[in-house]
Amino acid sequence: MAHTVAAAAVPVPSGLAQLARLLRSVRAVLVLAGLLQVVAAVATVASFVGLSQILIDLIRDGAPAAIPGWVWVVVIAQFVVPAAHGVSFALSFAASRRVEFTARQDVVAHLQRIPLGWFTEHGSARVRKAVGSDIGSLTGLVGETIPMLARFVTTTVLATGYLVVVDWRMALLVLAPAVTATVLLTRHGRDRSAEDAEFEDAARVLTARTTELAQGISVFKMFGRAERGTARFDAAADQYAAAYLRAEAVEARRTRATSILSSWLVTIVGTAVIGTVFTAAGWIDGVDVVPFLLLSWIVSRGVWSLPLVLLVLRRARAVAAGIGEIFAERALPTTTRAAAPVDAAPAVEFADVRFGYRPDTPVLRGIDLRLAPGTVTALVGASGSGKSTLARLLPRFWDVDGGAIRVCGRDIRDYPPEQLYRMIALVFQDPDLLRRSIADNIRLGRPDADAAAVAAAARVACIDTRIEELPRGYASVVGEDALLSGGEAQRVAIARAILADAPILVLDEATASADPESAARIQDALSNLMADKTILVIAHQLASIVDADRIVLLDRGRIDEVGTHAELLASNGRYAQMWAAANGAAPHDVKAAAR
Repeated sequence: MAHTVAAAAVPVPSGLAQLARLLRSVRAVLVLAGLLQVVAAVATVASFVGLSQILIDLIRDGAPAAIPGWVWVVVIAQFVVPAAHGVSFALSFAASRRVEFTARQDVVAHLQRIPLGWFTEHGSARVRKAVGSDIGSLTGLVGETIPMLARFVTTTVLATGYLVVVDWRMALLVLAPAVTATVLLTRHGRDRSAEDAEFEDAARVLTARTTELAQGISVFKMFGRAERGTARFDAAADQYAAAYLRAEAVEARRTRATSILSSWLVTIVGTAVIGTVFTAAGWIDGVDVVPFLLLSWIVSRGVWSLPLVLLVLRRARAVAAGIGEIFAERALPTTTRAAAPVDAAPAVEFADVRFGYRPDTPVLRGIDLRLAPGTVTALVGASGSGKSTLARLLPRFWDVDGGAIRVCGRDIRDYPPEQLYRMIALVFQDPDLLRRSIADNIRLGRPDADAAAVAAAARVACIDTRIEELPRGYASVVGEDALLSGGEAQRVAIARAILADAPILVLDEATASADPESAARIQDALSNLMADKTILVIAHQLASIVDADRIVLLDRGRIDEVGTHAELLASNGRYAQMWAAANGAAPHDVKAAAR
């Protein structure tokens, strides 16, 4: 038995914990960037303190000897602030790019280890979102928000401390609105209103409707129903706009008071009024109001920065939590020892296979089935009977919950994934072609194949003539100058499987939805592909599998009938009933035909 290593999922207890994990590698750089912003903050406050002292000294003493010293403080600060600010941002944005690169590498590496079925369930949109926009959105947090948070906190604390030293009573009154605004903003930043959730839901619906319209507009127009296609998009757009306005209205109501309390105009006017009252009452010297006029706005500016910081942090935590969900997906167990290569069509055995997508909902129950070497086995049954699930367990889209699947007597879990995938070729109804050249799509299973081998595979798949008609032939790019019909794309996928020449073929009947001409061409290509292989076919049209070596009827996750076409008709069971329904014959006529 080969040694098997189970790759455990990365524990992700929360979005904050996952965010900390993503930033761990750049923590030292971010600390240095933050320290440089602290230097810039100290220099900023020092420059305003210097200006205050210069003005106070000029008012009190005319031109005292201390003024040149304060002038130097102000001048030096004007050089220190931009220098520290610039170096800090250079470091933090370099760190943000490193976080993006590392996170994308880690996510892609983990995606390569998780079950193929995960992609069937979640589709490519989630992968694109996680690897693209989600990770990219961390740039603002790492590159700007974290360093600026250090700067605003430092300036606010230093400015507040200086004003308290000048006169703590006036400082309390002047800073009270800003402190109140900070408390309110912090509380609002933690809350997520129902309108916020509604807006996010509306945004998701609009994205779905936009994709639907972009992909299906040609179909809508073809049948004269373009207005129906746009109506769903228009409704989603209207719902999005309404949800946006409601969310903005709620946000405006929540922040109206804080916006007023922390505005620089209210701060300056309030400071002037309070300073006038204190001076008139003899509680403070008039010149001591100058520092409050110069520095109180810094405190209000720090409060203004808080909503942005909280918003970016909340989004970053949500993004990190989404990335963490991918890391939390359990990876398939992998083996460290390769098996002997399989050249000829091998035997495949399903032994007491049990499987369910959820623990309490079994889909397959005790499947015992052997695919003899070089034979064609067809799976038939009603929708939901487990045909596709059973076929996809063979290439390990998921692992079985019980029992085993064996190739050449060896459990497929004991084959290295790369070797297993080279042994099994998959051809489904909806071919997945990459946005690459036709040649690259065909040689996907054999990257080292030369142009002659690619052309030979295309010829066997009956697609060579169509490819040669393209503007750049085999160099034409799918989706750009290679615009293929569904049947043509299917034959390119078959050419890919032919070139890979895997000894086992899993085939989801490719002609189920094709027009007669395309179906005939695809069937010819499949006939060339199926030679000398062990084949498992998911059959949707019974007429296409009458020549199968064995037909297996599934019913509610169990094998109900097994036999050749003639044997199953003669037994007059469910298969015979399905055949009769498909061909408009009475059951007794079917039985007579079988004899």
